[in-house]
Amino acid sequence: MREANIEPDVFSCNAGISACEKGEQWQRALTLLRQMCKAKVEPTLNAISYNAGISACEKGEQWQHALALLSQMREAKVEPDVISYSAGVSACEKDGQWQQALWLLWDMKAVNLEPSVISFNAGISACEKGLQWQHALSLLREMRDAKVETSIVSYNSGISACEKGRQWQHALLLISDMWEVKLEPDIISCNAGISACEKGAQWQKALSLFSNMRDAKSEPEVMTYNGCISACEKGGQWQRALSLLTELRKDKLKPTVVSYNAAVSACEKSGQWQRALSVFDQLLSASVEPSAISYNAGISACEKGRQWQHAMSLLRQIRVMKIEPHITSYNAGISACEKGKQWQLALLLFSEAVDARLERSVYSYSAAVLAYERGGRWRHALSLLREMLEVSVEPNTITTTPGSARARRAGSGSGLCPCSARCERRSWSPTS
Repeated sequence: MREANIEPDVFSCNAGISACEKGEQWQRALTLLRQMCKAKVEPTLNAISYNAGISACEKGEQWQHALALLSQMREAKVEPDVISYSAGVSACEKDGQWQQALWLLWDMKAVNLEPSVISFNAGISACEKGLQWQHALSLLREMRDAKVETSIVSYNSGISACEKGRQWQHALLLISDMWEVKLEPDIISCNAGISACEKGAQWQKALSLFSNMRDAKSEPEVMTYNGCISACEKGGQWQRALSLLTELRKDKLKPTVVSYNAAVSACEKSGQWQRALSVFDQLLSASVEPSAISYNAGISACEKGRQWQHAMSLLRQIRVMKIEPHITSYNAGISACEKGKQWQLALLLFSEAVDARLERSVYSYSAAVLAYERGGRWRHALSLLREMLEVSVEPNTITTTPGSARARRAGSGSGLCPCSARCERRSWSPTS
C-alpha cells in the first residue's frame, strides 16, 4: 500500500492484525499495533484493533501481553468491551492464571459489562487448571444467576475441576444438573466423573456412570475403562476389574499400561497372586511396555502369596528392562524372601537397595531385621535398628516385637545399647 502511495488506515491495519491473530502471529500483531500508534493512523485505533491484538496474544499464550493491551486501551481512552475482556480471561486461562482470570471477570462487572458464556467458560477452565474447584462451582452458579446459557464446555470444566479436587459428590451433582438443563453429558463429562469417583474410592458410582453411558449409546474410551478398573482396584473388586479388562478388548480397544497396572494391583490387593501374574503376562504378550508401577504391583502380589522365586524373577526383569528401580519393589522382594525363609537373598536385596541409593523406609528395615533374626544374625539386626534411629526412621511393631526382641535380648550380654546413636547410656538391659 505504501509503495503505491496509499496510506494504510485503521480499517486496513485492523484487517492486518486480525490476519496475524488468525495465523497465530502474536509478535507481528503487536508490532503492527505499535506502528499504528506511531503513525497515528486515521481514524484512531479503536476497540477492534486492540481486541484483535489481545486475541492474538491469547492464541500465543501470552497472558501478560494481553493484560498490558487491556491497560493500554484505557490509557488511549478506548473502552474495553466484552470481547476485550473475554479474550483477556481466555489468555489467562491458557496459562492457568486463575487469580488474574477472576480479577478480569470482577472488573467486567465493575464497569457494568455482563460476562458472556465465553468469559465464564474461560474463567471456569482457569480455575480447573489452577485446582480451584470451589471458584469453578461459584462461577457456574453466577452463570445461572445471570441467566447466561451454560454450555457443555461450562459443565465439563466444572466437573474436571471437581475431579482434580477429589470432590466426587460435586462432580456427580454437576452431571445430574446437565440433564436438568437439557444438556447430554458427553465422553469428557463421563470420563471426568468416573475419574472423580475413582479418586474417591467410589467404585459403585463409577460403574453406575459407566452403565449410564452404555444406556445412552455413548461409546467408552480406553480412559473410561481405565478409570473404572482403577476404581474397582481401590474398592478391592478384583473380579470386576478383570471383567472390565476383558470387556475393553471386546470393544476392540487396546489396553494401555495403566489398564494392566490397575488390574494387576486389584488382584494383588485381594491376595490373588496367580491372577496378578497372569495379567502381568498378558501385558507382556500385548507388547505393552511395563512400568515401575507394573513391577511394584507384581512383586507385591508375589510377596503376599509367599512366592519368593517369582518375586526374584520380576526383580531380575527390572534390571534387564533397565527400568529405574523403586524401593517399593525391593521392599516387597525382601519381605517375600524373608517369608520364604530365604534370609540370605532378602539381605542381598537390601544391600542392592543401599547400593542403588534408594531411600529405605521402615518396611525395608523391618523385613531386613526379620531376615537377620531368621538367620541368627542378631548383631546385624541390632546394627540396622541403630541405623534406623540414625536416619530418623521410626521403628514399627515388626521391629519391636518377637524376632527383633530376641535380637535385642541377645545383645544385652554385649553391653551394647541398640539406640546408642541417641541414648546417653552406653549399656542396656531388656527392661531398660
